[in-house]
Amino acid sequence: MYRYYLIAAFIFLAAQCSPADPVELRVSLKEGDKYVQKMTTEQKVVQSLPSMGPGVPSGKQTQTSTVIITYTIECTDVDEEGTTIKLTYDRIQAEKEQSMATEGSNAESPGRKTVYDSDKDEKPTDPETIAYSVMIGNGFSVKLSPKAEVLDMLGVEEFLNRVYSGLNIPDTPQGQEVKKMLHEQFGAKTMKHMLSRSYLPYPEQKVAEGDTWNDAMDLGGAGFPLKVENTYVVEDLDSSEAVLSTEGKITSIEGQTMKIMTMELGYDISGKQTGEQVIDLEKGVVVRSELKRTLEGETKVLSMPQLSEEMVIPMQVETTITLETL
Repeated sequence: MYRYYLIAAFIFLAAQCSPADPVELRVSLKEGDKYVQKMTTEQKVVQSLPSMGPGVPSGKQTQTSTVIITYTIECTDVDEEGTTIKLTYDRIQAEKEQSMATEGSNAESPGRKTVYDSDKDEKPTDPETIAYSVMIGNGFSVKLSPKAEVLDMLGVEEFLNRVYSGLNIPDTPQGQEVKKMLHEQFGAKTMKHMLSRSYLPYPEQKVAEGDTWNDAMDLGGAGFPLKVENTYVVEDLDSSEAVLSTEGKITSIEGQTMKIMTMELGYDISGKQTGEQVIDLEKGVVVRSELKRTLEGETKVLSMPQLSEEMVIPMQVETTITLETL
């Protein structure tokens, strides 16, 4: 009898250790499904600034920031083309600090510091935090293909108009420049980039443990004209979740520049990103993830009022992005 128990135990263990069957990764939300996610972005940017003229020494500027965005996702429609979800901002927390160390000095001079929490700060005065405050309770809709590709962004312009109205931006040339800058910061490209952290594009074929696929992503909406070439690997697979690892190569998009107000900037930057994503197989969405990104290179100020020649600013950027489902 003991031998039979031993054989049964071996069979059970073999079944537990055998690889899971291949699965098809697809968005499978149902109308009415609702869940809350929190995305945390921690970033450190170090720039080596040249001297701006007589009496203005060169130095190193360090900017650190932590932005936590809590939002609700609700599935509002499912049809043959895909799934429509509504994203509503529930809470935004931000802490940003800037310091400066002049050349030849070991000490850093503290600079501007901003702390904001939409649950506590009802009447912010800083323009950036005012924009955050107007976002609370508002949002937009996105249509996803079954493979989690963003097909359409719905209501983004209306969302931006609410932000503009809350800022009381004057209808002047300067005001138009501010609106343009906000549109680039909070526009469709930015939203698409943010959603790509929650909805990575799925492969055509079924996947099993050890399988890989590749994808390229434009980070232009994140503030830099960069692209990331990602490789995804299925590290673990069971009946409820798929665990993926990610490795990405980051390069500048040749010929693309970014305009901020009266400045035009170019970038010569490269880097990498690594991370892990966990997909809920029942819903077909990413429920947990962590990405670490490092960048190094140069920002080039191509044009700016009173700038006689191109200015080159070496920079380093470290970013960690985590996503959790509450």
